[in-house]
Amino acid sequence: MRPGAKRIALFLDGTWNTVRDNTNVWRLRALCAEQSADGARQVVYYDTGVGSRKGEKLRGGMFGYGLDSNVISAYRWLIENYEPGDDVFVFGFSRGAFTARSLTGLIAKCGLLQPGAPLSVEQIFKRYIDSKATRPIYQLQFEQRELSRRLKRGESSTDEPRIFPPSREEQWLLSYSQRINIEFTGVFDTVGSLGVPFGNFWFSSKRSQFHHTRLSNLYRRTYQALAIDEHRRHFSPAIWTKFTPLQTGAQARTPRLQPLVEQRWFVGAHANIGGGYIDDRLAQIPLAWLVEKATLTGLSFKYPVQIDPGSFRDPVADSYSQFAGGFYKLATFGQRHLRSIGSGRFGVASPPGYVKSVNETIDASVFDRWRSDAAYRPQNLATWATLRQVDPACLMGAVSADSAEVIT
Repeated sequence: MRPGAKRIALFLDGTWNTVRDNTNVWRLRALCAEQSADGARQVVYYDTGVGSRKGEKLRGGMFGYGLDSNVISAYRWLIENYEPGDDVFVFGFSRGAFTARSLTGLIAKCGLLQPGAPLSVEQIFKRYIDSKATRPIYQLQFEQRELSRRLKRGESSTDEPRIFPPSREEQWLLSYSQRINIEFTGVFDTVGSLGVPFGNFWFSSKRSQFHHTRLSNLYRRTYQALAIDEHRRHFSPAIWTKFTPLQTGAQARTPRLQPLVEQRWFVGAHANIGGGYIDDRLAQIPLAWLVEKATLTGLSFKYPVQIDPGSFRDPVADSYSQFAGGFYKLATFGQRHLRSIGSGRFGVASPPGYVKSVNETIDASVFDRWRSDAAYRPQNLATWATLRQVDPACLMGAVSADSAEVIT
């Protein structure tokens, strides 16, 4: 950090949450100190999430109404508060985690506008969601550098591959938007597209598919806490993945700098991970994990997170049966969805290559629960253990979901 720089932390809460719910995102915001251990000022932003305001309960919770405006509000606040050299930390839970990743995706694609720019935030956001018709800022910057090199060599922009001149809006983007690093992203169980189940149909908003929630080389450290025991199919987690092209020899490219990524599985359903249940100690465990990671990255908190002995044995919520007063279970004919742990990789035809989840791990508390509670035998965890040829009762510490090797 440059002298005088500050740490900026944005906390984006989940669907239908208010401060009364005491989610892990709200608790992180409450724990965040005004000054870091090295004396840097810490500035915070908190948003209650989609579906939390009056009149948004159904539209926000079921169809994601308000997601765009939440991203825009956080982006606008960041414009007003960011100065070059500041460290940016972003946290989120559920749809708030999706909002957090959309915000960082907006910054990765369009940069962060400088205050007083002739472009409006709404123009920037329109460019962001119109992914097929607009060029991202990194492409524009690359093309401008390439054009400069061509002109020095006496070549033309019309030579193949042709470089099209930037539009006025793109010229403004190049002049008034800055590419910034996201120092830390910490999310609890990212959920993207939700909808309303009815019989064999699922009515949902397709708006969220235009949001960029993938990894970027602008992200320094990214962490996600995941729920083993969430069985609602339409709460499937948005796991970070990486595409690897099948390139060899002269076609192979030097790999770009990749962010530090970890996605860790914990005991519990969706809100056991992100918080919000009354008297639930399971949520303490992923909270403590993300606090530790953020602290190591430079963010300071007022107090440490205490984990009571035996917290991992607290009841797991049956979110599948309880959701929507039991209507969800009825509408999905009682068919529980099992989340895949260490899901491996799958091939992609065009361009040829494969996609694989990035660095999934399983927390030590999961195996503590397995050993101490004979009734705790999640089918997805048992399937993972069978495929890896390991006995969960014998695993001491957190492990890699790929290799089952102990990492702590």
